[in-house]
Amino acid sequence: MKKAQTQALAFPIQQESANEGLKSWALVELYGHARIVGHVMADPIELPGTIRVDVPDLLKNGDVVRKGFTRYFGKGAIYSLTPCDEDTVRKMLPMVDGAPSRPYHLTEEY
Repeated sequence: MKKAQTQALAFPIQQESANEGLKSWALVELYGHARIVGHVMADPIELPGTIRVDVPDLLKNGDVVRKGFTRYFGKGAIYSLTPCDEDTVRKMLPMVDGAPSRPYHLTEEY
């Protein structure tokens, strides 16, 4: 097999129809140093021109630690979007809560 054919098989391109936007589990990085993970849908019917992120429940030992939620973002707010699988999203959930970054306050100890 030729090298170009091998690379094509290793990274298959998903074809999307003209009316169907991106639908994928992903890590979404936003301007302002915020990050969110979940199932992403571009241009949802209810709010065209945005990105919808459905964050699943955060589970620990079968109990819901943090209830899932949905957020919408304008496309200009997104710095980076990294598609991944659902298992990866669930592993990132404890560390990536979707909250905006918080300012750091230095104390006199520093």
